[in-house]
Amino acid sequence: MPLQLSNRPLGRFVRNLIVMGLICQACTGVVSAADAVQHSMFAGSLIQPGDDEGDILRRFEVQLLTTNQTCFFHVIDDARLGCPWPDSFGRTGPTAGTDTVQPHLVYDYDGHAYLIGLPPLIVTLPADLAPDATWEQAGWQMTAIEQRSVNDVPAWIVEARERRGRQQTLTVDAATGITLRAEADVFMGQGDQFKLTLARASSVLLDQATSDKVLELQNELLALQTTLKRRPDAHLSELSARQIADVVAAADRLTTLAAETPLEILVRQMNTDVAQQQKRLESTIGLASKLMHTDAPEFALSLMDGGKLESESLKGKTVILHFWDYRDAPLSEPYGQTGYLEFLFNQKKKMNVTVVGVSTNPDLQTKENLNRGRRSVRKLSEFMNLSYPVGHDDGTLLKAFGDPRDTRGQLPLWIVLNADGKVAHYHAGFYEVDAAQGLKDLEAVLADLLRGK
Repeated sequence: MPLQLSNRPLGRFVRNLIVMGLICQACTGVVSAADAVQHSMFAGSLIQPGDDEGDILRRFEVQLLTTNQTCFFHVIDDARLGCPWPDSFGRTGPTAGTDTVQPHLVYDYDGHAYLIGLPPLIVTLPADLAPDATWEQAGWQMTAIEQRSVNDVPAWIVEARERRGRQQTLTVDAATGITLRAEADVFMGQGDQFKLTLARASSVLLDQATSDKVLELQNELLALQTTLKRRPDAHLSELSARQIADVVAAADRLTTLAAETPLEILVRQMNTDVAQQQKRLESTIGLASKLMHTDAPEFALSLMDGGKLESESLKGKTVILHFWDYRDAPLSEPYGQTGYLEFLFNQKKKMNVTVVGVSTNPDLQTKENLNRGRRSVRKLSEFMNLSYPVGHDDGTLLKAFGDPRDTRGQLPLWIVLNADGKVAHYHAGFYEVDAAQGLKDLEAVLADLLRGK
């Protein structure tokens, strides 16, 4: 929920992030041009307390585009390290679906990615509000403190607290409910406290022609976001080949609509990112084409129980090699894909198909951290009830196949070897998961191999 500021790694925070909080009078789905759009711009900072005013860790901006019917946001976070563009925008308000992304930052702290929900951009104030009045919204206890004038704008100071003790102080336009200022607690790591500030920098009414373009553009962007089918807890910018194709197909139309509107910056970021992702995909395809039908290297993996797994023992089997870190904390995606992989392993092993996990956890590469790395893998395996073997080597096997991170790709890496020990499939990154069919793309690869295609 927008008021819920994270003190958890992203894998455990998503439920709080997507529940809607204190926003907007009403927000519908697809809208038609009717009212002029009010464009509000906010400036914010994530601050680590210290001497004087502390250290600013991240600066960001937020756009809010509102009509009587719609509330649309766009978070302008760090282009490289922050919230990926597909997750930086959306519809917000009390009627927003519980599976929709809400305004947030993505920040890496101590090697863990956190999704940090932002304070509300609009607050619904009760009628006949008076000092000390209280009300509850989205799990937060709201208390009206006092009325105050901010730059000649009548406003209410509102304090918000939730059951775990976190709090926010909001300065809210008494007439419109738009947040003028906000200060919020943020917790990351082992209870380390930070501060998030947000302030409205400007507010203008767009002319009717621009408003019409913006409303149409919002609908097109939301349609694309739905088509992409990204998880609400996504924190990496990587898109699949299908998703890249979907963005490319929509790009010209979006670029035309966005010209000379406040959302032009979003579409420009989209175009820049998808061009880079096309290059990454081409590099991955090139590497895969070189490996296809070649003999897999021989290997020996150290298993977490102290045993060994040698490639010689896998001859005659169809083998799925799954390279990923297999760390138990933080539980962030794509850890859930190991569950689908376990299901596939149990379903296909009677067909002489096996799965081998290869952990890339850096702790496994150093003698002093080896035991910690093994404990982490075992904990994840126990949590996910994995029965397929997970091992590690010194990194030689991943290097032999080609680490996708060397070409701006991401792990996991999926290698499928046929019964003759030759590379039959190479896929870097997440598989899109079908709720009914699981890892359907990987299933299709196996089906073709087992049919002898």
